[in-house]
Amino acid sequence: MKDENPEIEEERGPSKSQLKRDAQNLVDLGEKLLTLPEKQLPQIGLPDVVDAVLAAKKIRKGNARKRQLQFIGKLLRKSDITELMQIVNRFDASTTAHATQFHQLESWRERLINDDASAMTEITNEYPGVDRQHLRTLTRNATRERSKLTESNQTQAPVQFRKLFQYLKSLVDS
Repeated sequence: MKDENPEIEEERGPSKSQLKRDAQNLVDLGEKLLTLPEKQLPQIGLPDVVDAVLAAKKIRKGNARKRQLQFIGKLLRKSDITELMQIVNRFDASTTAHATQFHQLESWRERLINDDASAMTEITNEYPGVDRQHLRTLTRNATRERSKLTESNQTQAPVQFRKLFQYLKSLVDS
C-alpha cells in the first residue's frame, strides 16, 4: 500500500523507474555528443567524456557502440551537465537556441552589408578578439558581390556572402 504522505516519499528518493529514465536521458545526451564536430568537443571541459566520445565515433558495431554510449552516460552521471546541455543545444539544429543564433548571424551579416555601423559595434563588443580589418574586408567584398549580382541580374552563387557568414559563425563557435 502506498503512503499518502509526500514527506515520506521524499525520504525514499526517486523511484527505480525515474532513475532509469534519468540514466537513459544521459545516454541520449551522449548520442547527441557524437553529432558534435570533433573540434567542438574540447569545449565541453570533461576530458574523460571527450575521450569516450571520440572512441565511440570510431565504433561501428551495434552492441559495442551501445556499451560505449552506456559508458558515456555513466561518466556524465558524475558531472554537472548544465553547461554541456547548452553547448549541445547550440549545435543541435532542432533546438531554438541554434535557430536563434543562426538568425542573429544572418541579421549581423545583412546589417554589415547594408552599412549599419551599429552591427560592427555589437560584434566587437560581443567578441573583443575579432579581427576588425578582416571583417571589414569580408563585408566590403560581400557588398560588391551583391551589387554586381543585382546589376547584372545573374543567379550566380554568392561566394563572398557565404564567406562573411562563415566568419561570423566561426566567431560564435570559438
